[in-house]
Amino acid sequence: MATATLMTISALTGKPAAPVRRVAVVLLLSGIVGCEEPAVEWTLGAVPEPTVFASGVISLDDHRDYGIAFTPDGAEAYFTRRSRRGPPQIYVTTFAEGGWTEPGLAPFATDRDEAPFITPDGSSLLFSSRRVVPGTGDRSENIWSMARTPAGAWSEPEILRGSVNQPGDETSDFTTGTELGPILLPDGSLLYSTRMDPEWGSDLYVALRNAEGAYVEARPLRVNSYGDESNPAMSPDGRYLVFQGYGSRDALGEQDLYISERTEYGWGYPRLLPEPINSTGSDGWPSFSPNGRHFFFASDRDRRGGYYDIYYVDVTAIELGVHP
Repeated sequence: MATATLMTISALTGKPAAPVRRVAVVLLLSGIVGCEEPAVEWTLGAVPEPTVFASGVISLDDHRDYGIAFTPDGAEAYFTRRSRRGPPQIYVTTFAEGGWTEPGLAPFATDRDEAPFITPDGSSLLFSSRRVVPGTGDRSENIWSMARTPAGAWSEPEILRGSVNQPGDETSDFTTGTELGPILLPDGSLLYSTRMDPEWGSDLYVALRNAEGAYVEARPLRVNSYGDESNPAMSPDGRYLVFQGYGSRDALGEQDLYISERTEYGWGYPRLLPEPINSTGSDGWPSFSPNGRHFFFASDRDRRGGYYDIYYVDVTAIELGVHP
């Protein structure tokens, strides 16, 4: 097992390890690469307050829109859209002539796909899906991945190998066997949310990628609580973990966004992001722009009932490193 992988896992799970400082250096260098200026500059001017992103194109009044991810050059955006009574599906749009084109279903999309994540180098796309797992018939939420081909298209989706994906009850939502919100860390390990026990809420886990390319030895993060934690996002410099929480005593709304800063020994105690990032509605599905200047999230603050719009704001508004 690679030493770098072991170091990152120790930092994530909060288990002290002597070489943790080296992990931070590796992640910060990876974040610097991820923060290179995109070839397409689609964000103009300061955005000091949360603002609906691409209203009327990406964020629609009569749909739930959430969980956005961008290619490194900023030219494509993938996000989850759900109609009032329909299943979640992944849509794609491109930036052209100063604006975003009318979104369409992603070429790989089926019913019950969501939470796209694109690696900083643009080589892989991960997402959660209820599509049938070949040879098993399992239709619970599982994590799938695709690679960018030399021609620029995505390969056929493949379910992640290893012990990460577990079968579940396809007739129920958010039971055991529900793997959601995947992101890949710079060392190749997987960070995601799942529910290991039917009597317990969802938690964040990190899993190793072994020499055979399978994801194994999933371990819970120290940031987990008695409530639900889901949909993690890592800042491009690797210093901050943002995630969606539910059921916390300090909550502002039904669901809120929390942030944890990397320390020498793991992750610091999560703190609630300030208003107006969080609201009395539901706020979640965090992500960052390719250049790291803007923070994205979904919220139903203006419409409630889970009918999310995608919002964005200057990353300085989430007060990285500022504590009460």
